[in-house]
Amino acid sequence: MKNFNEFKTHMSKHYPENIVEKLINTFDNSPTGCLLINQNKTTIEQLKNYFKTLMPHPFIKNAYYFNKEIDKPGKSFLFDNGAYYIMDSSSLIISYLLEINDNDNILDLCAAPGGKSISISLKNKNSNIISNDISMPRILSMRENIERLGITNIVLTNNDFSHVYKKFLNTFDIIILDAPCSGSSMFRKNILAQLDWSIDKVNKCVEIQKALIDIAFQMLKPNGILSYSTCSFSYEENEGVILDFIKKNRNAYLVDIPKIEGEYRHPDLPNAIHLFPFLYKGEGQFVCQIKKVSNEFSNRKINKKLEENKLAIYNLNYFKYQEIFKNHIFLFNNELDLTSLNIIKKGLDAFEIRNNENIPTFHLAHYLPKNNSIKLDESEAKKYLHGDVIIRNNLRLNDGYYIVSFDSINLGIIKKVGSNLKNFYPKGLRH
Repeated sequence: MKNFNEFKTHMSKHYPENIVEKLINTFDNSPTGCLLINQNKTTIEQLKNYFKTLMPHPFIKNAYYFNKEIDKPGKSFLFDNGAYYIMDSSSLIISYLLEINDNDNILDLCAAPGGKSISISLKNKNSNIISNDISMPRILSMRENIERLGITNIVLTNNDFSHVYKKFLNTFDIIILDAPCSGSSMFRKNILAQLDWSIDKVNKCVEIQKALIDIAFQMLKPNGILSYSTCSFSYEENEGVILDFIKKNRNAYLVDIPKIEGEYRHPDLPNAIHLFPFLYKGEGQFVCQIKKVSNEFSNRKINKKLEENKLAIYNLNYFKYQEIFKNHIFLFNNELDLTSLNIIKKGLDAFEIRNNENIPTFHLAHYLPKNNSIKLDESEAKKYLHGDVIIRNNLRLNDGYYIVSFDSINLGIIKKVGSNLKNFYPKGLRH
């Protein structure tokens, strides 16, 4: 490592020598692999037919470790079609620790690549999640992930909240701030993270983190929870930021996080946890939760009037609202007035309006139950994933749009025209 000695000296200012040594010794090890099962699409029994090394996480439901040298779930059609999501098991701790109720309004302030919002959605589909990131390419990548997973309770936005936060004072029940950081927990995954690390970068990140946590706290409802986390091992970005914030905000206090397997707690901040890779099977994370105490409530009016549109019957009565955006019909339940935000995606992207026709989308295919589909055999599934037209003679169905599936996993949309099943599988996913 280029900055090995500098990093060691830096860490030794705040952590015992044995902790620092054990941490540094993990940097030459291979990163861990973990996936989160989408129970709406598959089961662990089904996945074990494809992957041989799956091992259950010791306490997170539906999370499984895998051996990257043997199994490669990122290259499977199951991944492309939302049977699971691959993420660091350390990041899963953020959603695991949160108590989420139906209809909670949740803001994931720095959401990309999306694991936190996705794991929360899979945990509670009735919550309302605003997933924001300042990077447009990263938020578009997140859009692909939530569509293949069939998730509908996430609104994607691309905003710098320092410009709009005053419109959302005292608004959210839960705010997740996985803050931009120096990224030392990425050392095992990416050699560039090692080369890019410096004390100067740590200090610059601290400035950003302090600004973001101040903004986030103002948008939090009284009695709401702010989850603050980083993927940095540095005291300054973690305990340092939180202690400074608590000192300046008398209406903020730390929630006592219950003990979890593989944690480390610094004596300066015993309510928060570190996940070091020599204690916990993951790349590393700092997590704490802050509760807001205040009697100030927002009187902001909610605009519930939305344009009504006629839809084909797809058993979509679960959704309360409809909206047309860029020739797409979106269905959603979020009641917040989001007119000041640059919205990229809102709820279920159900239909594309083309030539006065409502064409069902890839996202809709992955939201609807798997029993509403034309079942493909393995040969047909390979053709579909390649983008080819499939020929089906004697298929006793009217011409029109249908979902196709393989091995009980919805793949996407076709249009039946006679014996031809025309392919609507997204070009970017084709194998």
